[in-house]
Amino acid sequence: MRVERYVARDSRSAMAQVRAELGADALILANRRVAGQVEITAAIDVEHAVANAVPKQRSAPEPERRPKSVASPTNEIQLKALENELERLRNILDKELGGRKWQETGKGPAQKSVLRQRLLRMGLSRTLAGELLDRLPRTERLDVAWRQIVTTLGDRLQVSEAETIPGELTAVYGGTGVGKTSTIARLAGEDIQRIGPNRVGLITLDSYRVGAQEQLASFADTLGVPLFVADDRQSLSLALKKMQGRKIYIDTAGMSQHDARLRRQYELVRGFGKTVRHVLVLAASAQASQCRALAANFAPRALSGAIISKVDEAQSLGGVLDVVISARLPLLGFSDGQRIPEDLHYADGLELVRRAVQLADVDPAVPARQLRVAS
Repeated sequence: MRVERYVARDSRSAMAQVRAELGADALILANRRVAGQVEITAAIDVEHAVANAVPKQRSAPEPERRPKSVASPTNEIQLKALENELERLRNILDKELGGRKWQETGKGPAQKSVLRQRLLRMGLSRTLAGELLDRLPRTERLDVAWRQIVTTLGDRLQVSEAETIPGELTAVYGGTGVGKTSTIARLAGEDIQRIGPNRVGLITLDSYRVGAQEQLASFADTLGVPLFVADDRQSLSLALKKMQGRKIYIDTAGMSQHDARLRRQYELVRGFGKTVRHVLVLAASAQASQCRALAANFAPRALSGAIISKVDEAQSLGGVLDVVISARLPLLGFSDGQRIPEDLHYADGLELVRRAVQLADVDPAVPARQLRVAS
């Protein structure tokens, strides 16, 4: 059993000493600064580290020695404390060593482990992260591998333009507070600029919230287009007849992702037999689990595509991108501000992935410009 201390001017140099003397299997027990230098305590035997390193680190009295065959609560507590300390030290070392040249990082399984952790910190699921790594071509350079993954992830986003999808009606669905109504105003605003207000109309199915109707009515007045309120098949049929010949946008009621009425609204619009573009709005600021549950309300291929809202408010983008990819939803656009319609943008898969990387702060060694890989 060997427990050694190494002192150097920085963590990188100290780690190099550890690797040189104890090998890649060395266990880091402690990392601290002493007189302006870095001191790392390392061992090459886990059992020895549990029995000896933790008491020294916390100045606790040496525990009573017990036979190995007897379960010891004290040893279990020490093991848990050591695991927590090791996790903390790994995070510290990962940050301090993040700036090193990527081509000096380990290859093979070690390389995939680093890449997997970066993808998970972006908010991607383990399933999607695994798929990306499984398809990764072999390369010895970590920076090259990372750029290949970024490009592949951008390509996995099926980008389309709403205008290329046929449909007399556009029905927009989403959970409460996702920015669904403002998304409709942006879509309608673009059409008004292109074909004029006399060719556009709005319908709201949201008879549950007065505030939602007032918001859409304000948009309609500003845009100069008619607005009808419908709450059943008969009133919806009447509204459609009155606006025949117009491009019609239908604002559905915002529901919880588990509310069965969300699906019923879809069936109501679909039942008219017209060609309908069914668009789902997913808020980038929401939890990935909420977005995933919302998308699960619709059968595969039932939706024409998705629009990601509130990109400017998001702390992470990986989760919502994961949902769009997993649900195989064409990405029709994203919004990142309050202006109508200026802040609605056509989707650019690689641009959204680049934003996801920057938000996760997982790529300090590679400038953002290097992530703009041509697709």
